[in-house]
Amino acid sequence: MTTTTGKSRLFVVAGTAVALVSTATGCAGDGQSGIPTETPEPPAAVSSDSGVAATDGDAAAAPSAEAATPGVTVGDVPGNAAAAAALQAWTNDLLAGTDVIDKCWTIAPERAEEMYADADAISAAVQQPGLDGQFAVTWSANGTDVSVLRSEISSGYACPYVHATDDSDIYTDDDAVYAVERFLGRAVGDPVDPSDTEEDYPLICPGMGIWDPWGTGNPVVPPLWTDPDALDDVTSFDAESATFSPVDDVYGSVTIPIVEAGTARDLVVYVTIASNGYCLGAVD
Repeated sequence: MTTTTGKSRLFVVAGTAVALVSTATGCAGDGQSGIPTETPEPPAAVSSDSGVAATDGDAAAAPSAEAATPGVTVGDVPGNAAAAAALQAWTNDLLAGTDVIDKCWTIAPERAEEMYADADAISAAVQQPGLDGQFAVTWSANGTDVSVLRSEISSGYACPYVHATDDSDIYTDDDAVYAVERFLGRAVGDPVDPSDTEEDYPLICPGMGIWDPWGTGNPVVPPLWTDPDALDDVTSFDAESATFSPVDDVYGSVTIPIVEAGTARDLVVYVTIASNGYCLGAVD
């Protein structure tokens, strides 16, 4: 996939368009929203009461029973034991040398390869206490954040986003393109994983009347929300030729060649950021 120059500042659709990453600092329970940005102090001792195997139907397959258990314990998250347990399952696989890229199919493979390359930095971060934000839980150390979305936590096997603590652009152009690829894969009957369904892993933007990528001043419910089958006639698409372009600070568009009802054309999909990453709101 390729991208164009310029990158949108990313926002969350949640009642009103709000910033994905809050600039306010705080700790769990202080009202901080989005992916937390404050780095906690290292604990006096590392807790060891977390670490369970993933459950069936995960966003990623359960870890291998033969995988060695590394000597790293994910830091506790006050009031959210499931978060540490879900990240522990992934951390065990990463440090045991298990291929987590294929398991983490909700994330673009090239993104996962890049984010998961520095196992030492990840290990240092995940051993700190986690901060529970509105849409994600984050562990931080030495300028590295490891953030997991609530949808990943609920799966029991949390594939994280790894990023610099001071980097407000958690998601990239590749994430937007991959969301479109996943949606089209479902439409043509070839999802990236059999578990990748709209019911379990929503890609369509929430049905809130705040959609306005064209700046009309008259926001509406995302058209794709009202017509989720709009692309059912697509029979193939060229993922390698997909490109991303920013529309403004909130919205972007992905252009991708498709064949629809026997006719080849360029599909334009308008996207923005919601609580689980990029979502699709309208198509042309």
